[in-house]
Amino acid sequence: MSLTKVLRMTNSIMQKRPLLYNSVIYGSFFTSAELIRQSFSNVSKPIAEESRNSADTKGPILIQIQRLCETLNLVDEDTSVQSTNYNLPQLKRYAIYGCFLAGPILYRWYKWLDTFYSGTSVRIVLTKLFADQFIFTPPLIMLFFISMSLMEAKSDILRECKIKFLHTFQTSCGYWLPVQLVNFMLVPPTLRVTYVSIASFCWINILCYLKNVPVVEYEQRD
Repeated sequence: MSLTKVLRMTNSIMQKRPLLYNSVIYGSFFTSAELIRQSFSNVSKPIAEESRNSADTKGPILIQIQRLCETLNLVDEDTSVQSTNYNLPQLKRYAIYGCFLAGPILYRWYKWLDTFYSGTSVRIVLTKLFADQFIFTPPLIMLFFISMSLMEAKSDILRECKIKFLHTFQTSCGYWLPVQLVNFMLVPPTLRVTYVSIASFCWINILCYLKNVPVVEYEQRD
C-alpha cells in the first residue's frame, strides 16, 4: 500500500470517526512514550519499582475490578520471572488509559472548549488557558494516578495520587501554559494539530517519568 493511500485512509478515518482516531492516537502516544522510557531504563540506571500491596483490604467491588486486571495480565509480574526486559503489563496499562480514558475525555473536552470559547482574542485565549489548566487538568491528573493504581492492584489506590499530585500539577503548569499560549497566539490553524501532537507526546514522556519515580523518593523529600 502506497504512502498516499495510507494518508488518504488516515484522513478519511479522522474525518468520519474523529473520536476513534483521537483515542487511538493518544493511546499510541502513551504506549510509545512508556516504551521509550523503558528502553532508556534498560541501558541506564533502572528506576526502582514500588512493591505491590495486596488488594485484600479493599472493598468487594474494587477487589473484583483488580482481579479482572490480574486476569487481563495488567498487573506487574514478579521481576525474577519476567521473560523480557520490558514491562509488558505496564505498556498495556498505558495503552488502556490512553485509548479508553484520556483519549475520549480530551477529545470531548477540547471540542467543547473550542465551541464554547471560539476566537483568538487575548481574552478568549487566556480564558481557554485558565479553564484547561486549572479546571480540567487537576481531575485528569487524579484520574491518571488513580486508574493506574487500580490496574496495578494496589491496596491504596489514592496513595500515589496524594503524594505525586502537587508536583505533577506544578510540572504541568510549567510545561503547558507557555506551550498553549504559543499555540493559541502564534501557531497557524493548519499547523495546530501537528504542534499539539508533538507537545502532547513530549508531555506524556514527562508524565511517564513522574509516574515511575518511586513514592518513597517523594516521601523522603517531605
